[in-house]
Amino acid sequence: MKVKNFIYNHSFTLLLGLVILFAFILRYYYTTIGLPYLYYWDEPQIASTALGMMKTGDLNPRFFAYGTFMIYANLGVDILHYFSLMETIPTDINYLESLNDIKINADTGWKWTISHPSFYHANRVFSVILATGTVFATYLIGKILFNRYIGLIGAIFLALLPFHIMRSVWISTDSPAAFFVILVVLFSLLFIETKKLSYFILSLVFMGVAITTKYNTTLSMLIPLIALVWVLNHDKESVKTYMWFLVPIVPIVIFLIIMPYSIIELPQFLRHVGKEIRHYKVLGQGIDDSAIVGLPHLKIQLINFYTHIGLFNSIMVGLGIIGVLFRPLFIFTLMMPLLYISYMMGTKVSYHRNFIQVYPFIALLFASGFYTLYIILNRLKEQLAPLRKYNSALIVAIVSLFFITPQAYSSLSEAIVQKEARDSRTHAINAINKVQGFSNIVIAKELRIHPQDLKLLKLPYTIEPLLMISTKKSQKKTLYILPALISSSQWRKDKNKIDAMRKFIASLDKTSILQTIQKNDTRDTRAYVSVTRLHYFSISPTILFAKNLTQEKNR
Repeated sequence: MKVKNFIYNHSFTLLLGLVILFAFILRYYYTTIGLPYLYYWDEPQIASTALGMMKTGDLNPRFFAYGTFMIYANLGVDILHYFSLMETIPTDINYLESLNDIKINADTGWKWTISHPSFYHANRVFSVILATGTVFATYLIGKILFNRYIGLIGAIFLALLPFHIMRSVWISTDSPAAFFVILVVLFSLLFIETKKLSYFILSLVFMGVAITTKYNTTLSMLIPLIALVWVLNHDKESVKTYMWFLVPIVPIVIFLIIMPYSIIELPQFLRHVGKEIRHYKVLGQGIDDSAIVGLPHLKIQLINFYTHIGLFNSIMVGLGIIGVLFRPLFIFTLMMPLLYISYMMGTKVSYHRNFIQVYPFIALLFASGFYTLYIILNRLKEQLAPLRKYNSALIVAIVSLFFITPQAYSSLSEAIVQKEARDSRTHAINAINKVQGFSNIVIAKELRIHPQDLKLLKLPYTIEPLLMISTKKSQKKTLYILPALISSSQWRKDKNKIDAMRKFIASLDKTSILQTIQKNDTRDTRAYVSVTRLHYFSISPTILFAKNLTQEKNR
């Protein structure tokens, strides 16, 4: 009876806990994407810099293209993970004997070097924790604005949103910045509601943390300031003169605590930040972006929002805008995304990941749509007698389940697929071990097969440049592991080299190709060849198994 009573008395809390747990699990399933290979450009900027600090003890990041909070936070994660790896045994795939065994880009010159991918995995889990915190903060804001049920709907929407799930995983600044921005709004709302100084200071503290995570969150400084004006108009006694000075002082202090090297290395800091400003405001993405600024840019982002949300959810979001008529504080809450979108419209970079900060507020609009629906049903019941026997809250709950259930199923199914997916090079190793009749393996260096995968090979192997392989005669009982297509980000510089490599691959006798390993994705049955890049990370490149190097023209 005690257990039943506890469940009954705390049923909503348990439901909320399950939503938060489900949000974490969905995102956690994505944390192994690609590993031990990297699929995202920015991850080494944070992860490898943090690992470099741990190896050298030099806390100067020498990198200020964006704030360094995530670098230092992941340094803490790496130290804890290092201690756990020191307990591993030699047979463990992540075995670590000493700090010097950790290899990063500074050791090899290859930006995407990760000798121990579990460090990256631990960093991704940290990012997932922050993103899950965003889901919970969205619930709290919805509860303050409307009630706990509307807050729960908002949290569920964000928890299940595929775009937010995917962006939650990478070791980057976008999703963590969204978390701290939503905390700025949350504590500003609490300050308006309670007039407590502690909430006001917390909003300023998280504003400082947000800025040290991603510079464009500086706009969040306006939120506590607007909150102060809001409270002043309703209760002048609660606003003290010194509170106006706290608005710039507290974030600056937090900024300097987290980013002391922005002052110590001031010229480098200014160069990097200035370069990013020029990138966003002047240069754009390397193409003619002059037509992107303003309304055209807004159109691009609205299409992206619609693509990631879908038709039916967009209808509820549109209905949710009416919610501002019932909750004036909702207007205050929506100021942050409106200010942010207005600012970003003036930039020439249209990466939609920059708008991850907006999605928690879209989740609140989605939830507000159900509140508006509830109000409309209640008004209709007053006008139409046949409707009075129906429970408006129950109808809204059923409609919300109609929207949410298929999204939950779809998000979980995709997460399971991503959890089981592996890079083509990992699949190639498993396939090599099953091939019979060979005593030696020659692997093209350009594939950059990870040492952890190479450890699993059962036969002796050598790694050679593709052009060197092309000059040799076939050796008996030797299996050649080759890229199906070569590309380069420095095409003009590498044109002759690329042409020679492609000519060699194309000239191979088709009967000598024993097997082709392609991207493992059962959802896409199209036949296409994924490239192997020379100066850039590759994503599941197509791999050929050749039993000899005989060329068609020599047959």
